[in-house]
Amino acid sequence: MSEKNYIARMRDKVGHEGMIFVSAYGILWNDRHDAILLEKRWDSETGWGFPGGYLEYGDSPMQAVVREFKEETGLDIEVVRMLGLSTNMTDKNSWGDAQETIGLGFEVRQVGGTMKKDGTETLDLQFVPVNPEPQMFVPQAQETLHRVLTENALSDKPWLREHGQ
Repeated sequence: MSEKNYIARMRDKVGHEGMIFVSAYGILWNDRHDAILLEKRWDSETGWGFPGGYLEYGDSPMQAVVREFKEETGLDIEVVRMLGLSTNMTDKNSWGDAQETIGLGFEVRQVGGTMKKDGTETLDLQFVPVNPEPQMFVPQAQETLHRVLTENALSDKPWLREHGQ
């Protein structure tokens, strides 16, 4: 198997042309349900992100969030429920590529492992209090966090957001 991830392998084939990718991320609450596990990402100077990442070929979204969570946090998790789905499109991402991302958010529960940042993708890892609402690394993540805090606590119905809205 190549050391390059799925996106890098596909980009080698299509260049900067627009592509669709699916990501999965997890929301892990602390015991008091007043803080969420968030990470400081390697690719952003400010704000927090959710542990998660892009699906590899052959992954289900649930498999991807479990794998990415383990890689980035050291924790073993299981999916509790789906929180929502969002899409975001850009003509030029930070690598200069056109991309549409379909993001699937899941509430997760820890079932094992020991919390540790990976030091590569995850530079810091903390349960961050949600009041006041933490600053996220991009506007789409900020909107997602806001919806998790204001809509998902009231209902088991997943939210749907299109094009960053």
